[in-house]
Amino acid sequence: MRYLYVMSKNFENKPRLIGILSEDNGKYRFEYKLDGKIQEWFLLIDEFPDVNKRYEGNDVCKFVSRMIPQRDSIYIDELLKSANLNEYDEWEMLKVFGQRNMKQDAYIYEHLPMGAILYENLESFI
Repeated sequence: MRYLYVMSKNFENKPRLIGILSEDNGKYRFEYKLDGKIQEWFLLIDEFPDVNKRYEGNDVCKFVSRMIPQRDSIYIDELLKSANLNEYDEWEMLKVFGQRNMKQDAYIYEHLPMGAILYENLESFI
């Protein structure tokens, strides 16, 4: 199983963990990691309106697809080259473009950014 951290934009100069996106044999899952502490700054991710639900399937696929360039993009060869990839791989594209996609309310990181604010001990999840 592979994991990526879904973080909020910086708040008080620190990114905050929203949830964890995971993949296992091509199946995606998203789960909020807020420990029930939703505050005024927090915006739910459109595809995941219920903080108490574990999301799988199409809802997660829509989230993944909006974070990365599409396979049929006319610029895909240049994008693969800029990502240092030989072939299209959604997970690898997320690791590269999930951090660059400034249009989104959420950012994806392979490792937790320095100073990230967490509301939950993640050792039991990963």
